[in-house]
Amino acid sequence: MSDAVLTALIMTAGTIICQILINRSNREKREKDDRKKEQERIRKETEKDIRLEDRLSSIEAKLDEHNGYAQKFETIANKFTEVAKDLSAIKTSIDFLRKQ
Repeated sequence: MSDAVLTALIMTAGTIICQILINRSNREKREKDDRKKEQERIRKETEKDIRLEDRLSSIEAKLDEHNGYAQKFETIANKFTEVAKDLSAIKTSIDFLRKQ
């Protein structure tokens, strides 16, 4: 083989080896970037889940408070009905006394 052919083969082999190394490096970099992006996505989702859980807890607390008011309102309505009955009885008694 002549020196020119041998030099060309060595240059070709060197070029192929360099391309393989560059591709491997780029692939590793892409994979590393993809892992970082995935970790960031998971972190954001986790933060979003935490915010949603906090919001849900707040809504549950407000609902519990509202349910307490509903129970109190029912008690007040029952007492109001009793007072209305008492007033009606008093009114009836007053009307009866006026007629006498």
